[in-house]
Parts: sequence; C-alpha cells; structure tokens
Amino acid sequence: MSVRKQFANYFSEDNLKQIFTDHIVYSGATGIDNLDQYAFRKQLNDQVAILSKKILAGTYQFTKYKLKLVSKGRGKKPREIAISTVRDRIAMRAMCEFLSERFKSGLSLELPQNVIKRIKTDVVSGKYSGYIKLDVSDFYPSIKHKELESRLRKRIKDPGIMNVILAAITSPTVIVSKASDKPSAIGVPQGLAISNILAAVYLLNIDRHMNSYPGIAYSRYVDDVLILCDSKQAEKVAKDVISRFSRIGLRVHDPIKAPEKSSIGDVKDRFDYLGYQFSDGSVSARTETVEKLKESIAAIFTSHKHSKLKNEKFLEWRLNLRITGCVFENKSKGWLFFFSEINDESLLHSLDNYVRKLIKRFNVGIKPKRFSRAFKELSYRRYETNYIPNFDNYSLDQKKDVLVEYFDFKLGSLTDEEIEFHFHKRIGKQVKDLLEDIQNFGY
Repeated sequence: MSVRKQFANYFSEDNLKQIFTDHIVYSGATGIDNLDQYAFRKQLNDQVAILSKKILAGTYQFTKYKLKLVSKGRGKKPREIAISTVRDRIAMRAMCEFLSERFKSGLSLELPQNVIKRIKTDVVSGKYSGYIKLDVSDFYPSIKHKELESRLRKRIKDPGIMNVILAAITSPTVIVSKASDKPSAIGVPQGLAISNILAAVYLLNIDRHMNSYPGIAYSRYVDDVLILCDSKQAEKVAKDVISRFSRIGLRVHDPIKAPEKSSIGDVKDRFDYLGYQFSDGSVSARTETVEKLKESIAAIFTSHKHSKLKNEKFLEWRLNLRITGCVFENKSKGWLFFFSEINDESLLHSLDNYVRKLIKRFNVGIKPKRFSRAFKELSYRRYETNYIPNFDNYSLDQKKDVLVEYFDFKLGSLTDEEIEFHFHKRIGKQVKDLLEDIQNFGY
C-alpha cells in the first residue's frame, strides 16, 4: 500500500470519530483553547471533517500546547508536559497509529517489563561480567528536527505528510498564548501520542548499530540505556555509545564524571534499571519505588480517616485496586504489573505485613487482598484470574454495582450510555492514581 493511501485510511472521518470514541471521550484534559470533550462532542462531525480535510491536504496547523509541569521529586527539574487540544489529540493518535505501521519493521517499542525479562535472562546466562548504565540528559528537548526529518523521510517521502508531522513538533508549548510565541526550533514535546514513537525513530540508527555490536546485550527504554558486556570492554563500549549519541545532538551523562546518573560496574554488584534492582541473581524493586508505594497506601487510609462518609467498603475496594492493579482500556495498570518480573518474594510478604499494620493502626474492619497472592495469580493465571479486576470485561450490571456500592452513585433514570460514561470516568480517575506510583520509572 502506498504511503498516501495508508495515511488517508488513518485520517478518514470514520477512523477519526472512532479514535475520539475509543481514546478521547473520557478524557478530562483541556488544551490552550479550554474546549473539553463534552463541548467537542457536540461539534464532532464538523470538527472531524475540518481535521480530515486539512490533514490530507497537508495544511493543518496544530494549536499551541498548554504547558504542564510534573514533579520528578525533590531537587529535580520538573518534567515539561505538553497538553494538546481535543482535536489535536485525535490527530496525534491517528498519526501515532500511522507511524507505528509505517515503521513497524524497524522499531522496538517494548513494555518495560519485557525489557527487564530479557535483561534477567542475559544476567543469569553467565555470558557477561560487566554492565554499563547510561542516562541521556534532556532527551526530548534535545532532538534535532533536521536529524529526525532525515530518518522519517526514509519511509515517508510525501511532502504533505511531512508538513503535518513537522507542524506537530514545532508548535510551541506555552503557559499563556501570546502573539510573540515562536515555533519550536528543537525538541519533541513530551506527553503527545506521537512523542515516544518519534523518539524511537530518532534513535533507529543507534539501536540498529548497538543490536549488531558483537559481545554485548543492548537494551534501551526511552532515554535509559543498559548494556551487558565483558567488564574489560565496558569503558570502550561506553565511549562508543556516548560518541554516537553526541553525533545527533544528545548528551549522555559520563559514567566516570557523573556516576549518580550513569555507571559502569560488575554484574555481580547491585545495579538499578527502570526502577528494578538487580543484585547477584535477586531481582527486586528499588527501595525508592517501594517507599513510594507504601506512601500511597498510607494515603488511602488517611483519606478514609478524614472522610465524612467513612465508607469501609470503598476503602477496601481502593486498597485492593492499589494492591492488585487492574486491566483497563486493554492495558495492564498498577505497581504489581510494572514489577511483575521481580523474584523477591520476601518483598511481597513485607508489603502484606505493612498493610496489616495500617489496618490495625487505623482500626478498620477490612480484609483486603494480598500482594503475595496477586503476584502468583499474575505469574501463573494472568488470563484466567478473577483476583485481579479486568474492568474491560465488566457487564453493565457489574458497572452499576461498582457505582452504587463504592461511589454512592444514584443511578436514577440514567441511560446505559450515561452509566458507561460515569463508570469509565470514575475508574479512569482511580487508575490515574495507580500510575502515580510508577510515573518516574518509564510506565
């Protein structure tokens, strides 16, 4: 299929409407125009018609993105997230799907858990005595547009399509829109549906080179690189990788000068990657991630304590969700799913013990689920278990029960569509809270 026909399929009016229904309709975020999805839905046909026509003509201009700052912890510069308008969000999703298909043969867009699974196998294989962990400084803001464009043009030679992609990455990210705002000359905004895939395209050549590099096992997740190799070759390999990143404008923290960001060591020693901790055959979660989870669990009890309703059923339900995670919108969500590759059972039992202590301290009569049981279900019965909720499979009656029992919702004369909407909205908020536990570890 030609690139133009492929592109036209993704930006047909029918597909754009489907994207709105599948991905946007429950979102509460608003862009710089403050138009939410409720108001947009009333204009859906007209908005989609304009979007499709202008995109296919190569004349579409993206609205400026609204800046949102996300804390990365004390002493760290916050992450800058770009929030697009509803219409632009539809365009970005369609663009992401188009790029994914166009570059599918060359890209490796793995889940972090799968990256860790491969690293576990490589570590215990005995083939490698050393490791190199490298961190790219200011990755997204440093991406050069010309370099990115040259990689995109290898599979997209249509100038109209390229115009749209470049329009997306050059639209400025602002707090308040001003006439003096200028297009971005460098970088890819973070938080857009196309951000990760464009970043992967940017590093295609480096990934290809390193995957064919003799005597090493190369892994990369966004801007975090881990290489297993012969410890005697580690410094030489690290210099080669740093040099290759430098050629395309990316600065990698030097493992000798900045060991707190990048490091070189022996695989038998302890090292961290993507929130996981490796130590002589043991694979666990890094201490900071465990503490963050504990804080979020304690916050659930504190919220109950200060609630006027004191609904212990809701407390238990929220706690169970935090413990087991869930499946929602066809994705696995939660701390345990992210850390499903650990082999440290003692950690799971200590977390169960921590929950029991909180139950006693806050004097509540609940019997929540257990991390240790949920982990076994996840490991051996992932697709059969009912212990971990799959909200995508809930019947309408189950959705009604959740709304009434845990959210004290009055169904009244609501239509089935309205019940679906309220269920999705409330579950979406709880799932968003789950992501807070792991937001800095590449989930």
